[in-house]
Amino acid sequence: MNAALPLRAQPDAASDGRMAAARHAFSAPERVPLRPEERAALAADAEPALRHEGHKLARWTLGAGPRVLLVHGWNSRGAHLLGFVQPLVAAGFSVTLFDLPGHGDSGGHAASVVHAARALRAVAADIGEVHAVISHSMGSAAALLAFAHGLRVQRSVHLAGPSSLTPMVKGLAAMHGLGPADAAAFAGWVEGFIGTRMGCVDLERLLPGLRHPGLIVHDAEDRTVPFAASTALHAAWPGSQLERVTGLGHRRLLIDADVIARSTAFIASPNLP
Repeated sequence: MNAALPLRAQPDAASDGRMAAARHAFSAPERVPLRPEERAALAADAEPALRHEGHKLARWTLGAGPRVLLVHGWNSRGAHLLGFVQPLVAAGFSVTLFDLPGHGDSGGHAASVVHAARALRAVAADIGEVHAVISHSMGSAAALLAFAHGLRVQRSVHLAGPSSLTPMVKGLAAMHGLGPADAAAFAGWVEGFIGTRMGCVDLERLLPGLRHPGLIVHDAEDRTVPFAASTALHAAWPGSQLERVTGLGHRRLLIDADVIARSTAFIASPNLP
């Protein structure tokens, strides 16, 4: 009798499913619709969409004066930062908020912090001069990357943002139950998707762009982005202030009156010689 042939290794369907889920979570944001009150607040202030990388970027501008750009986070949209608009306009600024690629009313389906940084730079280039940026979560990381690639501002505010991509990718792999080999494969896929090494989006490579004063605000019990990301950013950024808040989690920062007032005051304060 012939010896039994060894069984051919079968694909691990569960592993493939976990990998697919991790890729989707990294690259395909949820498109959140405008709420009726947000639509009403923005109805009169829409600007022509900016063409960027083959897609449109939806944007709105309110007020007059030096320009402040608002940058939202993952699974969000520009309208989620509307709470900052009227205080900034009252302080003498014009405010532009926009939807990042794959989010809100903007085009495209794929997104990442690298895609977001390119979009931010495109909006800023179209404006011509930007006084300040206020950014939340992934939008904060996008702003850091945009600064490292030449965007210049007088001040910036960073709300609960990651400061390095590598630990976020590792955390996403762990969240989806990827073992060491699959986690390494996932990291390689990420680098192919964003078109650069993950290390190029880590804090040590972003430091050359941090030449202006910055305000960092983070809840120490944030369950989405660890507070350690902001402590690392503050430690590496000589011109930064770190304010620890409590009871706001990851998203309630955007509607907290005290956070909005402190951010507005920081943006409006003069730079020291």
